[in-house]
Amino acid sequence: MKNKLLLTSLFLLPFLSFSQEYYTLRGYVYSENNEPLAGASIRVVNTNTGTVTNAQGKYEIKLLEGLNRISVSSMAYQTEMFEVVASKDLVKNIFLKIDHKQLEEVIVKVKRKDESYEVIKKVLENKEAVLNQYQNYKAKAYIKSVEVVEKKVVKKKDEDLPPNPSEQLQLSDKAPTKKDSIPNLNIFECQLIRHQSNTGQQKEEREAVKKIGDQSTLFFKSVTDGEFNFYQNHQKIAKIGDNEITSPLSDLTFLSYKFQLLKYYFVGQDKIYQIKVTPRALGNALYEGTIEVLEDQWVLRNVDLKLTKRGLLRYDEFGVKQEFENIQNRWVTSKITYTWKVKEGGTKKSGKTEVIHSNYEFDLSLPKRFFGDEVGVTTDNAYKRDSVFWEKIRPHPLTKDEQRVIKEKERLEILHTSKAYLDSIDKIYNRITFPKILYLGMGHINREKKNNWYFDPILGLIDPLAIGGWRIRYGLGYYKRHENRKQVWINTNLTYGFKNQDLKGYINLNYFYNPLKVSNIYFAVGSGFNVINGAATLSDIARRSNFYQNKFAEIRHRTELFNGFYLNTQLYYENRSDLADFKFGSLGDRIFSNNTPQPFPTSHVYRTNIGIEYTPRQLYLREPNEKVILGSKYPTFSVNIDRAWPIKGQNNNVFTHLSASVRQTFNVGIIGTSEYRLNVGKFLDTTSLAVMDYKYMRGGDNYFFSPAMLTYQLIPKTFPVFNWYFESHYVHQFNGFLTSKIPLFNKTKIREVAGAGFLYVPERKYQYSEVFFGLNRVFKIGRERIRLGAYYVIGQSNDFGVRNGFKFSLEPYNHSKNTWSF
Repeated sequence: MKNKLLLTSLFLLPFLSFSQEYYTLRGYVYSENNEPLAGASIRVVNTNTGTVTNAQGKYEIKLLEGLNRISVSSMAYQTEMFEVVASKDLVKNIFLKIDHKQLEEVIVKVKRKDESYEVIKKVLENKEAVLNQYQNYKAKAYIKSVEVVEKKVVKKKDEDLPPNPSEQLQLSDKAPTKKDSIPNLNIFECQLIRHQSNTGQQKEEREAVKKIGDQSTLFFKSVTDGEFNFYQNHQKIAKIGDNEITSPLSDLTFLSYKFQLLKYYFVGQDKIYQIKVTPRALGNALYEGTIEVLEDQWVLRNVDLKLTKRGLLRYDEFGVKQEFENIQNRWVTSKITYTWKVKEGGTKKSGKTEVIHSNYEFDLSLPKRFFGDEVGVTTDNAYKRDSVFWEKIRPHPLTKDEQRVIKEKERLEILHTSKAYLDSIDKIYNRITFPKILYLGMGHINREKKNNWYFDPILGLIDPLAIGGWRIRYGLGYYKRHENRKQVWINTNLTYGFKNQDLKGYINLNYFYNPLKVSNIYFAVGSGFNVINGAATLSDIARRSNFYQNKFAEIRHRTELFNGFYLNTQLYYENRSDLADFKFGSLGDRIFSNNTPQPFPTSHVYRTNIGIEYTPRQLYLREPNEKVILGSKYPTFSVNIDRAWPIKGQNNNVFTHLSASVRQTFNVGIIGTSEYRLNVGKFLDTTSLAVMDYKYMRGGDNYFFSPAMLTYQLIPKTFPVFNWYFESHYVHQFNGFLTSKIPLFNKTKIREVAGAGFLYVPERKYQYSEVFFGLNRVFKIGRERIRLGAYYVIGQSNDFGVRNGFKFSLEPYNHSKNTWSF
């Protein structure tokens, strides 16, 4: 009973009304160096309530009217206590001082006196001066990234490749297949002008860009890829891993690292200490290697560090070297070198990127709002630079292998864009072969005109498990890509059922017409089958009782009105009829029991759907004909209204549904990554609501851990909602923050996760809350990353009491977005 009350109180607390008056105290928690402290604890002593700061150090907490005593604490910082009188909403920023006594205890434990600890302490004392040595700067940067590819997996011949339209049209844009005498290299070169403020805001202008080969694992093609500023407490590089990496110069470095003075040497009159950096057992994502410190000025002179394997996700090895110079009495990086290794199936890659800075200018007078949402732009001529230009701007000449690859690329580029060559390649690709006819599907491509047709294979003609028994079907598609990145897809499919002698099918068109505004329009018309309950569990989603027949027409449009603000509109018509008189085949229906089709009268629906979606301060890069979205540290807000309109003289469905949501993913320092989603909705009108228009709350699957941002795990069965509802979801991936500290267990690379959810449906007087804890591990299969997880879930409801159970999940990693599927 106590457990029930505890869970209920935990999730209902924000929604209960009290007779006492409450006020809000909000603000930020910073370190002495003005860096936000994520995960700091704020506790109201007199009410024993509390909260923690988010990734930006922000907090918000409710106070009882009157005198309140507040305690603010964070690991390795001195606890701050203060009192406030709450008679209105208050704002207070808090600055915590480092607990030097705790850090000194770590140093004292070193078996013998090591001068390196005193050197590091001097650097830490000088950090703030280094971070504020300029207001902003402008510099020129030359980037060269080269990746050597070994034992590359041999692909099938072009004529036997499955004709994926968008991929096949880009074959002529990629590096040609090289002869054995030509090294297999992926190359990226870039010259850019970069601006950066002392707060980390940045803007770049890419003046010249050259790409050869596969660019997917090349690191640092843009300043927005992320940088290693070791004077900051942490570094978060999404392309490298999930975790924030603790710097050897973090305020709490002595809790994470051991140091050893290897030697000191002189350059002229300058004395330089070379110090070995080794992770302690307490770490998760950490560095190992050496740093060099300049005496008296107490700044970094050189860095040579590698990331521990626990901090890596995409790469198998990753290292960074930095060289610093004194320019106009400011210590800045003159050269950065990144190295990495990665294995993808039978292919091994080893890469190296050099970034050379020059022409520094400091404390420029910049226009107001110079640093905005557009953090980078590639000029129109950037991809058109000739060899003379590149030879002129390169700080160092290319190696012989690099010269051979680039010359071969330039030679073949002329050949591969010629009509004669494209016609010959098309002739090979368009050749009809047995594998294409049988199982790959056939394509007809014209690379010069950027056209591609696709035709289904023979094995796709028969569907024995279709609704109504055996059906014969055939589909074809068309794809065209323009030079300005505009794209068109057209797909059509016809299907015929033998048992019911019915012909169904569809045709759809998708036109991506404005890449700079991420705008596309979609049109579809056809007839077929649709699901009644799209939120059904895995055991119910494919039941014949979950389907109905439909005839439909649809138009959808999406565009960005201004940065981060998207408008989605839809017009939809559907004729709905049940399957009561439909004849079913026995083969597909044997899978399910209690599979009687659901009868309902034939009806029509005329729907409009309007939705807006806004992400404040959405950062992006602007290419000549494309906008590349980088994300934002702020939540995404969305509002949607779905309206079915009355039409005289017809049996049509009429309803209005309004919903709103907010969602966000953010890092909580080295503690891990959090994600939440809040959603509220209500039917404003239910004049004529068909079963397929219901808002469903999905039941849990038996063993599968369904996406936690959209579903709940232990609700016994899916049920509809006809009024208003509130749902919330929260997941925190610790990414090994806790398990990395357990001896032996930390060798398993198993990581921990926790989360919670709450659902409230007033019309049913129903509330459900759940908490879950789990472990997961990342496995590498070829070039793919798979996260396998096991979870223990506790659910509580006023309907069924308390339940618990184990669940399992399998999640693929999205390389292009550097995110997990859910």
